[in-house]
Amino acid sequence: MITFTVEGTLEGDKVKVNVKDTEFTIGLLGSDYPTPEEVLLASALSCLMLTVYYVANEKGLRIEKMNGYIEGNLDPKGFQGDPNIPPGFLDISYEIEVKADNKELLEKVLEESERRCPLKDTLTRSIKVNVKWKVI
Repeated sequence: MITFTVEGTLEGDKVKVNVKDTEFTIGLLGSDYPTPEEVLLASALSCLMLTVYYVANEKGLRIEKMNGYIEGNLDPKGFQGDPNIPPGFLDISYEIEVKADNKELLEKVLEESERRCPLKDTLTRSIKVNVKWKVI
């Protein structure tokens, strides 16, 4: 078992988060900072791309080039309190271009990578989430 942690502090209308020894600023929609939704998409895209790289290395396949794009659609009415609309993403779509010498092996790597990607898995199945509030 591996446990990942992130800490954050609200500073006005943005949050400063610390991941390992790196600080990120995350803001609201319309700010100059990436939103939580954009950070989630960036994490999901990079996770799948890095999983492809990892699985390809396991199988001795050299990835020559890989570029990715991801988008998620969210209806802001859900966040604004409409009980009939979920507040989160309604759908997420990846588009990834990959180049390698052995296309047959690459197809197997891509199929296995999609199955093994931790964040794609997290986004596509129900997981237990606990929130513990401490009023101070």
